[in-house]
Amino acid sequence: MIAGLGNPGPDYQNTRHNLGFMFLDALAARWKISLSEDGRYLLLGRGRRRGENVILVKPLAYMNRSGEVIGPIAAREEVEASRVLIVVDDLDLPLGTVRFRPRGGTAGHRGMESIVEYLGHEEFARIRLGIGRPENQSTAESDYVLMPFEEGELPVVKKVIDETLRLTERVVLEGITDPVTLVIKENKEGI
Repeated sequence: MIAGLGNPGPDYQNTRHNLGFMFLDALAARWKISLSEDGRYLLLGRGRRRGENVILVKPLAYMNRSGEVIGPIAAREEVEASRVLIVVDDLDLPLGTVRFRPRGGTAGHRGMESIVEYLGHEEFARIRLGIGRPENQSTAESDYVLMPFEEGELPVVKKVIDETLRLTERVVLEGITDPVTLVIKENKEGI
């Protein structure tokens, strides 16, 4: 089960906090898995990749309440903890940083805290996508995560999503369990 976290609705569509949703949409397109409503607070897609059953999940209960969707769907689908992968934005990582860990803490991320609360453990894999912190010290973090990416950041965002797609395939299909950190930078020739 792979879940991308974000906030529902058009007001949040291209914001930093929705990088997990952006990734999940790209993964669904790449794997040709359509997402459809499964109850009030969930978009779900099912498919197969190289003989593996996969479930793609987009919780629609707002970021800080993601566990209210992830917990019950994992239980309903009888998905083991080691077979859950959460993809989420991270303020503590600079834009362009992608970090995979097979398990770990929440790092104070409220969406992750909600998932831990509802799953009852931290034994699930996660990919954190760096969004960086606001350059302007007067911008509140809660406002910053709900801001859209700037035009100049979009090439890096696209590359982050592309690299995260490849990393996800390695995690799911090759079963890698070692931590991985990728740093995507813009250079003179582009990315």
